[in-house]
Amino acid sequence: MSEKVWGDKPVYFKQPVRWLRYHAHVNPALFLAVSLGAAAPVLLLATPLRRKYLYSDHEPIPMVYPLPNRPRESGLKGYDD
Repeated sequence: MSEKVWGDKPVYFKQPVRWLRYHAHVNPALFLAVSLGAAAPVLLLATPLRRKYLYSDHEPIPMVYPLPNRPRESGLKGYDD
């Protein structure tokens, strides 16, 4: 029993939207992989535009404790430092 679930395979050049819908239903994993791969260059170009026109990057989280801006005390001994 070979019933067709989605109908005949459409031709890309005649019906491109129907062709995309057909492949989104028949091969969803492949369709999403190709869609995300095609969107990657657009997202790469969007990042510098976001920095220029919308908002800049956040300040980085400090990874070390900040040192005081003064000379060290010379009279320290043992574990007082």
